[in-house]
Amino acid sequence: MTDERILKLLINKDEKALYKLSGKYDKLLSYIISNIVGNRPEDVEECLNDTYFKVWKNAHKIDLKKASLKTYLKYVARNTAINRIRDLSKDEIMLEHEDRAMIEEDVNVLKNILDDLKPREKELVIRKYFYIQSSKVIAQEMNMEVTTVDSYLSRLRKKMKKEFQRREESYE
Repeated sequence: MTDERILKLLINKDEKALYKLSGKYDKLLSYIISNIVGNRPEDVEECLNDTYFKVWKNAHKIDLKKASLKTYLKYVARNTAINRIRDLSKDEIMLEHEDRAMIEEDVNVLKNILDDLKPREKELVIRKYFYIQSSKVIAQEMNMEVTTVDSYLSRLRKKMKKEFQRREESYE
C-alpha cells in the first residue's frame, strides 16, 4: 500500500492504517529507536508505540509534498527515543542519588555497629568480611579453632543483623 493511501487511512482514523504502517516500517523504526535507547526491548516497543500514536494523532498535519511519510516517521521515532532516554536518565540519576544516600546511611550504621563490638569480635568480622580471609587463616592467626571462628562469626552475623534492623527501625 502506498504512503499516500496509508496517510488517508490515518487521517480518517482507520485502524487498518496502523497495521499497514507497522508492516511497512516496524523494522526500520525499531532499528532507529534501538540505536538510541539501546537493546532494551521494552523501551524500543514503547517508543515504537508512541511513534505510531503521534502519527495517528497528527496525521492531518503531515504534508507529503514537504517530506515522505517514511521521513516523518523516522523523525518522530528519533525524537521519541531521545525523549525516552532523557526521561530514563532523569529517573536513573534520581535513583542513583537516593541509592547512594541509602548506602552511605547503611555504611554509617554498620560502622557504628562495628565500633560497638568487642575488639576480638570486630577483628573477626573485619578479617572475614573486609579482608575476605578464610576461617582457617583467621583461626591460625588468632590462635583459635576453625569451628570456633565459624561459630563466633555465625553469632556475630545474627547479632549485627538484629542490631542493624533495630537501628533502621529507630530511624523511621
